[in-house]
Amino acid sequence: MIEELTLSGFKSFRRQQTVHFTPGVNKISGRNASGKTTLLEAILFGLFGDVPRVKKKQMLVSLGGSDLSVTVKLRSPYTGQGITIHREGGLIRSGGYRTSTSWMKVEGEDAAIAREKEIQTRLRELTGINRNAFLNIVYARQKEFIEILNPSKGRMDAILGLTTPTEIREQLREAKKKLESRGRIGDKGAFVERAKNAAESVNIEEKRLEEIKVKIIQLNEGLEEKKNLLNKAQARVTFLLGFKDRLKILEGLQNTVNSLKEIEEGRQEDLEKAMADLASSTPLKQLLRDKAAAESREAENETAYAELEADAREAGGKVSRLEHQIKDHAELQETGVTICPKCGQEIDQKLVEEDLASWKKELIEVKTQLEQIEKDMELVRSVMKNTRSSQIEVAGKIKELEQKRLQIAGIEVTLGKVDSQITEVRSELKEGLKEISDEITTKLSLTFTSLSAAVEEVRAEHLKAHSVASELQGEMRSRQGRIKDEEVHQRRCEVMLKSNRAALEETALFLREILEYEQKLLALEAIQSRCVEYEQQLRERTLAQLEYQTYNYFKRLTDQQAYSSCHIDRERYTLEVYPLGGTRALPAWRVGGGHESLFALAERLALLKVMGFPYLLILDEPTDAVDSENIPQLLEYIIRSGREINQVLLVTHHGYGEEEEVNLITVEQSNGEPKVIQNPVST
Repeated sequence: MIEELTLSGFKSFRRQQTVHFTPGVNKISGRNASGKTTLLEAILFGLFGDVPRVKKKQMLVSLGGSDLSVTVKLRSPYTGQGITIHREGGLIRSGGYRTSTSWMKVEGEDAAIAREKEIQTRLRELTGINRNAFLNIVYARQKEFIEILNPSKGRMDAILGLTTPTEIREQLREAKKKLESRGRIGDKGAFVERAKNAAESVNIEEKRLEEIKVKIIQLNEGLEEKKNLLNKAQARVTFLLGFKDRLKILEGLQNTVNSLKEIEEGRQEDLEKAMADLASSTPLKQLLRDKAAAESREAENETAYAELEADAREAGGKVSRLEHQIKDHAELQETGVTICPKCGQEIDQKLVEEDLASWKKELIEVKTQLEQIEKDMELVRSVMKNTRSSQIEVAGKIKELEQKRLQIAGIEVTLGKVDSQITEVRSELKEGLKEISDEITTKLSLTFTSLSAAVEEVRAEHLKAHSVASELQGEMRSRQGRIKDEEVHQRRCEVMLKSNRAALEETALFLREILEYEQKLLALEAIQSRCVEYEQQLRERTLAQLEYQTYNYFKRLTDQQAYSSCHIDRERYTLEVYPLGGTRALPAWRVGGGHESLFALAERLALLKVMGFPYLLILDEPTDAVDSENIPQLLEYIIRSGREINQVLLVTHHGYGEEEEVNLITVEQSNGEPKVIQNPVST
């Protein structure tokens, strides 16, 4: 199956080296730490892109190097097609590892495959085995060779392919939990109780709603009756209100008559008073004579006053001239000048003195005369003022007398108009009163003796009708309020009914869904039961075949027939053997004489056959788990297994088994680096 491995920069292999593999046994030998296991790791890296238990790929790059390259050539055991897988990668600045190239080419196919997922898928198709099965069945790491006799249950389940039913069973269990959770199976009782409560609530609300509807109908029927009575009462109120308004108009006419009569009486009193005032007043002729006399006196006084003003002006001029002359000559006398500075004549002091005495005497006389004139003027002014007051008084009396005459004439005109209005309104009142009196007697069956009596009768009837209408209105409002309250109750009831119906429908829907999920769970439980049954059958069938093939391989690998059969514990997967003539089974990992390693080899070969992959077996230092005295025998058994398996890759540091036809591959250290040496490969 594996034909060639080329590697460089991979762990201790810095330089490029190529290893050829042949069908049958390929023995890789060398001293400890020479690099034998590295060749197997390179094969795994080439096939799957990683190495088990190596978490950081940068650890695969040679110390001091930066890049690695691995190429694996193999052949499909099913199609016979050659397969080449090439991988390159290297360190990056951060110290990590990055794949730079990876591809797979298949003989007879043009295009290379570059995507890792597609590479693994195509590799599984061509080899018939996936990575997990390869690492657990085909490849036995150091110190794991004997562990197959007493394996861990989980690993053995994975080797036998029994993890799938277990995983399916677990998935079914999880699916059941999810179905129970999604289907709310645990809430079924609560939903049933909720549905019951909702159904009861629906019945209660339906009955209550029916009762409310009947009550509303009854209230509406009574309301219609009250409405008819109210219409009649309101019609009577309106009818009486019409009479009341008409009577109010007549009352207004009566009030108008009364008001006009009061006006007439008031005007008559005003007329009589005005006539009395006019009779007691001074006659107009006398007033006119007084006015003419006052005007004549005023003219005489004005003339006298004008003459006095002229005399006063003349006397004032004399006083001013005399005072000026006296002043000027007094100054000349005081200074003693002899020549007049104004006229240039000689001044006679004696004459000046005589003139001054004469002028002073005249000045006194003129001033006395002026004072008398001013007194006379003041007297005339006083007389003129009194005369003017008398004149104004007479004019006022004349005007007042004329106003009284006009007032009397106005009052007489007003009295005529008022008398005419009274006659007109009384006529209108009489006609209206007669008309409404007949209607009230006919339509209301009421009689009255006066307008005020009619007003009182109609007002009383109107109040009575209005009271009846108000009472009916109150009853209607009360009934309408009760109807509204019932309608509110109806709406609330309908909302509650709708809510309860919705809750009932929702709950019914949940219950239907729960029922559906219960059916699904029943189907799932049936599948689970079938899955458990299938798992048990598969385990029994696989282990029965495995223990049978293990015993057959054991017999073919040795001529020491010391055991009658093999048995694998169904729970622990421990291999047990029955010695010849014995009844008790012994654990295979406790038998001696090298049989322990033989049983381990036989069971691994049986596993490959049972799993349908008898093409390749890789053993890495299987002798590490075997006593030194049994190593030659184990290696001999392994070499013989090459007859059962198409290809065996054996890594060991022992030199046994080289007498067989094997492909000997030796790894030696040369100048601190591993070097692969192998005998010519026969084809």
